[in-house]
Amino acid sequence: MAEVNLRTSLSYQAVMTTSENKLTYLLAEVSPGEEIGGSSLGLNLAIVLDKSGSMYAAEKLDYVIQAVSHAIDMLRPQDLCSIVVFADRARVLIPSSQLYDKSTAKLMIQKLDHVDVGSGTDMLRAIDAALYEVRRNFSRDRLNHIIILTDGQTLNEKQCRERCVMAAEEGISVSTIGVGDDFNEKFLLNIANSCRGTSYYIDRPCDIQQIFASELAGVQNVIVKNCRLNLKLSKDVSVRRVYKVKPLINDLGAPEVVDRLCSLPLADLQRNETQSMLFELILPSRRAGVYRLAQASLSYEIPGQGVQENQSPQDITITYTEDPSQAAVVTPKVLQIVDSVSIFRQQTRALQLAKEGDRGRATQLLRSTATQLLQQGHEELANQALSEALSLEKGGMASSAGTKKLEYGTRKLTQLLSEVPDIPQS
Repeated sequence: MAEVNLRTSLSYQAVMTTSENKLTYLLAEVSPGEEIGGSSLGLNLAIVLDKSGSMYAAEKLDYVIQAVSHAIDMLRPQDLCSIVVFADRARVLIPSSQLYDKSTAKLMIQKLDHVDVGSGTDMLRAIDAALYEVRRNFSRDRLNHIIILTDGQTLNEKQCRERCVMAAEEGISVSTIGVGDDFNEKFLLNIANSCRGTSYYIDRPCDIQQIFASELAGVQNVIVKNCRLNLKLSKDVSVRRVYKVKPLINDLGAPEVVDRLCSLPLADLQRNETQSMLFELILPSRRAGVYRLAQASLSYEIPGQGVQENQSPQDITITYTEDPSQAAVVTPKVLQIVDSVSIFRQQTRALQLAKEGDRGRATQLLRSTATQLLQQGHEELANQALSEALSLEKGGMASSAGTKKLEYGTRKLTQLLSEVPDIPQS
């Protein structure tokens, strides 16, 4: 068994020999092998906390203090951590170091309320301060990571994203946590998706500690870095679009293909984690027979061992047939994921239309989304979609809270899928 496992599945095992091009879906699943031993990577972590005036509402700052105090308790001897607080200004509350004296560190966090950094929100200053702290102790043998928590809009969004993307190119990943209804979800999602991190939405401040602990536990369990999925396409086969589908759905758009090679980065792999990509493949017409569509392979880095590669790329083949019953055989697991992606795309389009003022089409799509969500058993999300549709029908706008619940909720649909057989079914 390989150190990192790659498994591929097609939505259909066979297609008809018609004269038209055909769309089929390829699911690629990547997971670390059980034989990767040893301890997880040490962290080089920066925690960035919004302390603007709005953080005092609904006891959000109190919950943040509890969450960070618990995070300090979770840090291991090999972990480095810095804490940056910001509003109009940024202040490094705890410089990057191994926190041997956790009691003193937690005492400093308990006094967070008394730290004067103004009352507005300028995240750029905090990102610059966090990057300085992480770069001071940057190491390929550590996981260099930033966690940003905010509850509001910030100045200089474009520059914030540019800084984070530049950091990701250096090997520093970034996760984002949005609290409440006032932050810009597109902005935070974009940073996390571009920087190999995770983005969270917290609508109840009491959940801050749980989310913080989950993110920290996840990055403490990273055992594979710089993983790339490589798809070498056969002649006349093309990729129309790619979606990251696990752990969260993310539309990656039309990928760059050079010399028929499509190469996509994955986030750092955690122990016992699966990350998956869904490819929309356009196939040419062919005569009856078995044909190779592509070859799939991985490159990755196991800390202490350097860059590795799968030595034997996997052939992905499909049968062209004149038998309709053979072409009707499907792979249920792949189609279930395709359905979840379709729901995500539909709600995304609906909310964009609502933002543009096209209430009629937005309402229609939201009602359709609600129906599909109910069919999958997601009653709470379906009710949220219906609520937003009703608001639009009455001449209102999509609510900030509802938009966030749908945006983040539909991204998690593939996490909620029940186990289905991998084997094709007719």
